[in-house]
Amino acid sequence: MIKRVIESKRWEHTTGATASIYGAVPWTDGNDAPNWKVVTVGWTWEHDDGRIGLGRVPAKTKDEALTVQDRINKRTS
Repeated sequence: MIKRVIESKRWEHTTGATASIYGAVPWTDGNDAPNWKVVTVGWTWEHDDGRIGLGRVPAKTKDEALTVQDRINKRTS
């Protein structure tokens, strides 16, 4: 069951490289840290058990994510 819709965020480097925010910081050298920032890339889903996401691209809008949440929760209830 999906508990709520949350912003989908990821690390982004000035070169365009990306990394998940759900792990270690993406830089290996502290001097590179200023080149990374957390950016919002859409909307995703938090489940009742704490898992994040659905194994798909985040929704572009919160309304789209809420529609997906309603559809999935109806199937699982």
